[in-house]
Amino acid sequence: MMIPIAKYDEDGRCIQAGLSLRPIKRTVGRVKKTLTPSDKTAERIEWTVAGIVMLLGTIVAVEVLAAIAAVMM
Repeated sequence: MMIPIAKYDEDGRCIQAGLSLRPIKRTVGRVKKTLTPSDKTAERIEWTVAGIVMLLGTIVAVEVLAAIAAVMM
């Protein structure tokens, strides 16, 4: 919901008209706060990603060693 705002000079003439973004900023702030994971959840995600990377690295290393062994034979 946007709130219409206008600014007037001393003579009563409109010098600026627009819409207030404050309600949208508040809503975005609340959504960010609810979607941000807790420290414990963030740590679990980091460890999970690290484990997957280590597993994939091990698989690639074994494949490379197998290819080297096949070439040498």
